[in-house]
Amino acid sequence: MFPVFAKFADITIHTYGVMLALGFLLAILAAMREARRAGLDSNLILDLAFYFLIAGLLGSRLFYVVGHWNDFRNNLVEVVMFWRGGLVFYGGLIFAFGVGVWYIKKNRLDFQRVADLIAPSIAIGQTLGRLGCFSAG
Repeated sequence: MFPVFAKFADITIHTYGVMLALGFLLAILAAMREARRAGLDSNLILDLAFYFLIAGLLGSRLFYVVGHWNDFRNNLVEVVMFWRGGLVFYGGLIFAFGVGVWYIKKNRLDFQRVADLIAPSIAIGQTLGRLGCFSAG
């Protein structure tokens, strides 16, 4: 296991966070490239990725907190301290899917076309995220 990617004085950079950020970045780049190839506005996909990021973080943290409520009920400030760990993949996926459906309808995009376009990016992000989990132990 390799939980710490780098350490500078009192600043610790965890491998999980690096892999998660790298996975998200590569997923965005792949989706934008595919959007351009498919003739869609890549800026719409970039905006969608931003919404996915926010919804994914909120949903994954919310589901973790609900599942571990006894650990948080006496100290509610820790609910927002997601950097200490505690994210659940399926919570992020559920929230991001809901936000994605909203965004696609709002911008009058073809759901199936966008879903086909971003599916490989989801796999890229998930793969690197799982490698980050593995590195963290």
